[in-house]
Formats: sequence, structure tokens, C-alpha cells
Amino acid sequence: MIRVDSQPLYDALCPEWKLAPAPEPEERLSIGPLSSPVTAPGEPITFGVSLLRHGKPVSGIGLKCRMEREFHDPVEFPLPTRSAPVEVTTDLERPGFVRLEVKFGELTAAAGGGVSPLEIAGLPDVPGFDEFWRRQLALLRSVPMTVLKLEEIAPVLPEYADRVRCFDLRVACAGAKPLSAILAMPRHAAPRSCPAYAFFHGAGVRSAFQPLTWAAHGLIALNVNAHGIENNQPPEYYQELEKGELADYARRPVLEGEASPFRDMFLRVLRSLEFLRSLPEWDGKNLAVHGGSQGGLQALAATAFDPAVTVGLFNAPAGCDQLGVLIGRAPSWPGAVSFHPVSPEANRCAALFDGVSLARRSHAKAWFTVGFSDPAAVPSSVYAAFNAYGGTEKEIMDFPDCGHAGAVFWAGEAELLRELTGAGL
Repeated sequence: MIRVDSQPLYDALCPEWKLAPAPEPEERLSIGPLSSPVTAPGEPITFGVSLLRHGKPVSGIGLKCRMEREFHDPVEFPLPTRSAPVEVTTDLERPGFVRLEVKFGELTAAAGGGVSPLEIAGLPDVPGFDEFWRRQLALLRSVPMTVLKLEEIAPVLPEYADRVRCFDLRVACAGAKPLSAILAMPRHAAPRSCPAYAFFHGAGVRSAFQPLTWAAHGLIALNVNAHGIENNQPPEYYQELEKGELADYARRPVLEGEASPFRDMFLRVLRSLEFLRSLPEWDGKNLAVHGGSQGGLQALAATAFDPAVTVGLFNAPAGCDQLGVLIGRAPSWPGAVSFHPVSPEANRCAALFDGVSLARRSHAKAWFTVGFSDPAAVPSSVYAAFNAYGGTEKEIMDFPDCGHAGAVFWAGEAELLRELTGAGL
């Protein structure tokens, strides 16, 4: 896969982003791998740590370090800087990941290293996983796919108006909220001419947005609101929901799976694909799903439960191998599994929405990305999902120098576009 973290590639893929190059900060922390970022059990993993001012290393400054090694307690220690990178070395005795975090005042940097990541195995499915989802899918089928709203809206960027049509969409769905999304498609699309593409949101509370670039490339594109709420509302609408009804939604302990917000979220995912497949413009063959973090977890639900999906892009998927924390792995977002849950049933319910279990049931062509210092979609959990993935065509791209944001945003779009249209950037 291509790393899309340089200005020319950004501009070519998504010209509406209009990103300005970031200036070099006056002061920053640097952690660079001095050994291979992937090693075998017992082999050393070495990081080089520097404090840079105007691009040059500064010596004699005390940094605060925290070393996190899976299956071990974290260790904190001071580290004085030198005029050359200071070496910090560790290892791990079995497959997993280590993470070094360094702080100086308001500055923070982190790096990670993997130990035999292709040997990381996710924990088994929670008992009752398949039976639970059989009931939920039957519930979804019992609700007719009634379009509640299909309102044409102007593209937010006028330069797309002659090529793309946009719609604010709501469709009836099982659960408390309908499917809510923004649909975009080529303005003069012929019947059975367009591949279909669905994008799912990461954590947070926001409107769906207009997938203009994808539609301009010839796709029927659906940007799915994670919570089934209204789109295109004032900021205060989403702020109030985030403070009220949807406050800390992902971490609320639930004692029955039907009460989890992820139950309704996954049902809306499946309804979104059902809607795309119903459109006369769909080519009847190509159906792609894409998301990062929480969106990656939703995309895994799509590939697990809808065999019509042909390709999935999972950028640093969160919510994978959630029970791994019970054997000493780093906890993945949302951290709903605990050694001291409200009740054991809370842990079981969290695992009904686990990305590894979803990956086991998936067979579409797949691309994954993973950040080695990611504290949210922790790398061991992403590798557990990748290793468990049921499809034979799969690829993972490592970001040894990145945390969550880099692995979520900087790869896979070019390959996905080429897969669906045959065209590159």
C-alpha cells in the first residue's frame, strides 16, 4: 500500500482537503527505531530518543519515559538527553508489542515495536456469539427497508456540482435510530454502471459528510453516520448529544447485548449496504467498505455479516481482541472489558462486538493498517484481527513511526480506488 502522507498525494487523492504543509516546530521530541521495528521473542528492540530545538539535538534535558510491555507492568524512568540519540533497549519474551512514551513539558512522543506479530492469536469467540447475531439479523430482516428521507442537497464544494449529486438520507432500521447518511453519486450515472462504497465513522458524535471525491471518481458513495442522528445540524446539536444522550457511549457497561450501542450501530451498517445494493445504478458486483478506528470495526461487521461485500479497508480498526486484556495484552478502545467489571456478563456482552470474532467470519479482499505506538487501536489487537481474518486475499501495512492518526488516515485509499475503478490517483 501507498503511504498518503505527503502533500502531492493528498492533493491528488482529495483536492477538497486543501491541506497546508505543517511548519517544522521550534521544539519537538523524536523517537526513532535503532533496531528493526519487528523482532523475534527475546531479541532486543532499541529506540533512539532526542529532544530537538530548531532541528538540532539538545543535551542535558531530563525527559520522563514510560515503557509499556505487554504481559508486564509498565515502568517509568527519567532519561537525560545527549547531543546524539539516547538508546533505550527492551525486549519481549513472546509475540506482542512494546510501546515507549516520552514527555517533556507539553511535548509527547511515542514509538512501538512488534515481536512476531504474525503469531499473535486473538482469544476465542465468546460463547453465544453466533446465536446472538442470528437473532439480530433476523430482527433487521423484519423491518422493511423504507426510505424515510431522500433530500437532494447542494455539494459543499461548488466545483463538484456539475458532476455529483448529493442526498441527505434516512432509512428505517431495527433498533432505536434509523440509518442516517449522506449519499453521493455521479450526476449522470447509468443503471448498473457504478461500484458502491460505504464509509463508516470513527468514535465521536458528528454529522455525516459528503463523499464528493469518491462520487466524482464514478462510485455510488455513502458516508454513514455512526449514531443514526440528524446530519448538517449546528455544532451545538452534536455537542449536546456528546454531553448528554451519547456521553461516553462506547464504555457504558451493558448486561445484555441488545443494550449495547454497537448492536444498533452494526445493524445500521448492514442496512446501509442493503440500501446501496438496492440502487439501480449499482453495478451488481463491486461493494467496498472502509473505516478507521471505530469505523474499521464497523467495516469488519460489514464483511462478517454481508457476503456481498467484495473488499474492505480497515484503517487501525478499534474494538479488536477485547478479551486480550485479561491475559495481559494492552486494551484496545473502547476498553469495555475489565478485570473488575460490573458483572461478568458485562465482559461477555462487550465481546459480542469484538473485531477478531468479526474477522473470523469475513472473506472479502482486505487491507489493514496498524500504528505501532497506537494507544487506541493497539497494534496487538489489530494483528490479532488480521491474523484471524477469514479471507485469503489480505494485506497489512505497518506504521512503525505512527500512533493512531497516521494509521487511520494515511494509507489504502489509492488501492481501494484502483480496485473499484481500475484507475489510480
